[in-house]
Amino acid sequence: MNDFFNRYLDNNCSDADFESAIDLMLSSDKRGLLNKQMKEHWDKTIGEGASSELSNTLHVIHHQINKKEKGRKISFMTYFSRIAAILILPLFLALVYIVNENYSEKARMQTIFSPLASRTSFDLPDGSKVWLNAGSSLAFPGRFPKNTRTVKLTGQAYFDVKEDDIPFEIETDNMKVNVLGTAFDVSAYKGEAAMVTLVRGKVNVESLTGSETVLQAGEQAFFADKEGTIDKRKVNPYLFTAWKDNLLIFNNERFEDAITRLERWYNVDFVFGDESIKDIRITGTFQYESISEVLQLIEITNSIIYTHHKEERKIVLKLK
Repeated sequence: MNDFFNRYLDNNCSDADFESAIDLMLSSDKRGLLNKQMKEHWDKTIGEGASSELSNTLHVIHHQINKKEKGRKISFMTYFSRIAAILILPLFLALVYIVNENYSEKARMQTIFSPLASRTSFDLPDGSKVWLNAGSSLAFPGRFPKNTRTVKLTGQAYFDVKEDDIPFEIETDNMKVNVLGTAFDVSAYKGEAAMVTLVRGKVNVESLTGSETVLQAGEQAFFADKEGTIDKRKVNPYLFTAWKDNLLIFNNERFEDAITRLERWYNVDFVFGDESIKDIRITGTFQYESISEVLQLIEITNSIIYTHHKEERKIVLKLK
């Protein structure tokens, strides 16, 4: 801590010290230094224990009022203002420090990752619940501000949003989803078509190019192209949200699309020995099966054989 600031706080400062301390508190370009000095004083005060002993303060005031400085008396109001500043400053420092800490907590962003082959669930600061699918991440502030609840998603997440007058917004690379209180799934993996599937309530989906649509329960918004065109269709929401219950469901899907989900689910890479395998249709529900069990079932129900290179986490698919 600077000596003049120390002497100011100890009520033992000269005119030059006093002017330096006031300049430090009033100059916007010295805000960082002031914050540092305040934190040091706060930590020192906490460490030494707060003291309200001001028994000699009246004596100091009387002494200084009657003291001549450079051949003239100090103005009573000038010195009273100086003493008032000294007495009030500790409270001011404490208030500013607490406000700064609270502001920092709000501004500090947290990010939760769900790695490949895993899923996770957690509560947001407002009490909303989130399930995060494999290979996904969600960023959000330590505390939501008073006028908005905004989170940033990469990958796929299921949201059960706590109802509130404050809007809840999900941002992704290609869209925004706005709600008040509802349950829905957002899939926004990089390089894949984005989708929003509504389970209950109502949401507004907006592309970054300005297209938007409102979803009712049982509807899905599907981003059909890179231009941000939004298609809307009726779906069975459970087919797109069962993953949060550790269920992997395929309903007559192209094998190529199913492979993308299998790769994330089991953290493996697939290699097609024949391009025609991509167009094979697959139907099935998997929960706690290993990747070997899944592949054995696929091998039985289709004209496919596989080779599993475990060390490389690679699976090669060929036609029988």
